[in-house]
Amino acid sequence: MEPVLPPGNGTGTELRILLESLRLFAHQGYPATSTRQIAAAVGIRAPSIYEHFPSKEHILARLVLIGHRDLHAAFERTLSACDPDDPVAQVRELTRTHVLTHVTHPLLAIVTNDEMHHLSPELAAEALELRRRSEVMATGAGARGVAAGLFAPTDAVVTAAAIASMGVRAPYWFVPTDDYGPADLADSYANLAVRMLRPS
Repeated sequence: MEPVLPPGNGTGTELRILLESLRLFAHQGYPATSTRQIAAAVGIRAPSIYEHFPSKEHILARLVLIGHRDLHAAFERTLSACDPDDPVAQVRELTRTHVLTHVTHPLLAIVTNDEMHHLSPELAAEALELRRRSEVMATGAGARGVAAGLFAPTDAVVTAAAIASMGVRAPYWFVPTDDYGPADLADSYANLAVRMLRPS
């Protein structure tokens, strides 16, 4: 699987460093990846990396931030396009967006979710704040559904966590085919999310 980032996240050597780091971090993990390996994959000398990033940790921090920015911006677009008085549609569309974001850039999703804990609190802070704001948007839609009597209040937090986990795990197993692509998976998960929240 080739590493891909959302548009607007670097050019030239800087972008190549990010892409090769993304590939290596996703396949062998952040701790097992050296700056020498990254440089060899890019086709530059190891010291040249420091012309673009202060450290390997800063490369990871940039990737993690890109992942969180992409999801947060997608959530904002999704909510702005939804009827503010329709929490069912909000949950459905936010779930679709969550799944699509993860399977559209699967390596980025894997690194963002699996390798973030290697960052220092300082380098993780901005991404963590974006994650918190994204969670507020997602759980807010569910809470509005509960308040309107459209969703069951019992185990709402657990159900929300389960819905989020579905999207997070999708990049690890999903392989699109001609008959079933990312949009189909997102639709299936979105409908499942609403059914999970409905009163039994």
